[in-house]
Amino acid sequence: MTAIRIRAATDEDREFMFDQAARLASVAALPWHAERDVMTFQHRYMTAAFARPASETAGFIAEDEASQRLGFVHAEASTDSVTLEACAYVTVLAVTEAAEGHGVATRLMQAAEDWARRQGFRLICLDVFANNRRARAFYARQGYQDDSLRLTKPLSD
Repeated sequence: MTAIRIRAATDEDREFMFDQAARLASVAALPWHAERDVMTFQHRYMTAAFARPASETAGFIAEDEASQRLGFVHAEASTDSVTLEACAYVTVLAVTEAAEGHGVATRLMQAAEDWARRQGFRLICLDVFANNRRARAFYARQGYQDDSLRLTKPLSD
């Protein structure tokens, strides 16, 4: 992959972004949730995130030299649960399978972090499925650290 261009997301990118939900759902690997339920969650979550006012959000698309979309990131203003200060929150980062390992996710996260700095935020945070080892390793390389961990136990009847 040669040149990667990062640009602001537009309404014309929405279908591409929602098409990535299947990849996001497939890596959850939560045995107590069916993949279709995770997919429904992902669509519901993205719909809510994208419905926020543009003044509170930022979306970026990565493209190659032929304007082929490679991935996207969406971030929004949030509140830190410990200090209650305003912070940035990455709602979703997704990269196409073909773009994996080519620096696309790094460039997208840099764009989200740059946006967060311009907003004056001190912190940027995100959630990741605990079983998504590849994503967790990527975020660790980017300097993200564990903050909290949600535990789940399926209850039998």
